[in-house]
Amino acid sequence: MITESLFLISYLILLPIAFMFPFGGALAYEWLQYMPPNSVYNAGAFSNLSLVMGGVAIIFWVARDKKMMPKPTALLAIFIMYALWLQITQLTSIVPNDGGHDLWDRSYKTLGFTIVLSMMARTQQRIEAFIWVVVLSIGNFIIMGAIKTVLSGGGGNTVIGADGNILGERVSFAIAITTIIPLIRFLRDHATIIERTRRLRLALDGLTIACVLATVGTQARTGVVALGVLSMFYFLKSKRKSIFVVTVPILAVLVYLVAPPQYFSRMDTIGDTTESSSAGRLDAWVWGWQFALDHPITGGGYHSFLLHQTGTIDNPAYLEAHNIFVETLGDHGFVGLALLLMLVFGMIVNCHSITKRSRKLPDLEWAANLGTMLQLAMWTFLAGSQFLADASQSMPYELCALSLATRGIIERRLAMEPNNILAASAIIANRPAAPAKTALAPSAAARVRPHAVALGRRS
Repeated sequence: MITESLFLISYLILLPIAFMFPFGGALAYEWLQYMPPNSVYNAGAFSNLSLVMGGVAIIFWVARDKKMMPKPTALLAIFIMYALWLQITQLTSIVPNDGGHDLWDRSYKTLGFTIVLSMMARTQQRIEAFIWVVVLSIGNFIIMGAIKTVLSGGGGNTVIGADGNILGERVSFAIAITTIIPLIRFLRDHATIIERTRRLRLALDGLTIACVLATVGTQARTGVVALGVLSMFYFLKSKRKSIFVVTVPILAVLVYLVAPPQYFSRMDTIGDTTESSSAGRLDAWVWGWQFALDHPITGGGYHSFLLHQTGTIDNPAYLEAHNIFVETLGDHGFVGLALLLMLVFGMIVNCHSITKRSRKLPDLEWAANLGTMLQLAMWTFLAGSQFLADASQSMPYELCALSLATRGIIERRLAMEPNNILAASAIIANRPAAPAKTALAPSAAARVRPHAVALGRRS
């Protein structure tokens, strides 16, 4: 009752902010997605209030807030086409009894929100605020998971996120943990909303270590694969490789001291294709491919793997896709898979462009680092998602939205530089010959030269 009351009070304080500052409402909506009222605050009666917050934020953003087009527009177009295609495939669904309704309901909300987010996050501070909300919301469960891991070795039923949301299952939670590590590192090096003191940096270093411990605590093999891919890419991208080489062995020793014996036994089966779980994945992938060949355009609609029934009449079961690309192929056909691949890998290319173009100006150093970190986060998610049957999880689409918003910011910033230089050059070229110097009137060349030099330095 106390937590329910505190939640309601907090919500009522935040709701007016959504009217006055729509992006604040978007942040509150994101908070409620990762920390749902019914499972975190025991406020089941208010479980749908997140939709009210999100709706108010979007409506007042459309009505009042300044609009900035994210870049590149081609990637935004792919994002929108993918979202629309998923609605079309649901209309043609062959899954009986609305079996895919829950996935469709979550998916269109996620895609709609993240597309709008790419337009709302039009400043560095807004992007950073969104990252803070994601990191702190998931970080709440990470810290608890790390403590449980140290005390008991963790386990599949204890080290998870909030029950009833996308983090309520250990594999999904393990992928989310590893995916936000690059975002934590970005905040450590470039936070501006909160003063970046030594204590803050140490706290974010501690949260990074907690991510590793919590990932071990999930005892999900997917988490180990994702951590391995993140470590490899982080080493390749890092400018301080010596620190990385020293840190990794220390973390490895810490994991060895904390993890229970069954954890290592489970990790030994990662490459074993005869193990029951691995064999089940291969069966699912083969069935998904064959199903897509029979339904190549629109697939079967959300949750089409329900059509592969196993078990008994009294205890029916079905295959899980165990791979977001196989799931998308079965649910939305080859068209849906092609759009998802273009979106994901287009985002990675966009992040490379962000990092490259941001290096032209010192004041865009934060964007250069964020481009790299978003790219690392996406590669990490992709590594884990090869064993995850949930293509509607919000994390990859949020990363896409942040990359679109960031690219828009740097393109607007860079557009100011060449225009100023060209304008100054045109003025100098077209200026008439300077009159003879007098004591009272310095020459035009003398007046222009310092300005031109200053512009040359800025470029």
